[in-house]
Amino acid sequence: MAYYSICPKCQAHLDPNEICDCENKENSKQDIFSKLVGINPRTGQLFFQYDNKAEISKKVERR
Repeated sequence: MAYYSICPKCQAHLDPNEICDCENKENSKQDIFSKLVGINPRTGQLFFQYDNKAEISKKVERR
């Protein structure tokens, strides 16, 4: 008989007394995504930010 618990947020199977780090993983994924992708305020379209966020967003807004 196996003893384990299941995380209510991500459904991961955890060992007894193990704490799930799903919230930490999700936050870091969201931070990475927000750094790589931007939204054009005029059109609402997503765009990739490669080098400098400011330069790319200015180029997109001019179009």
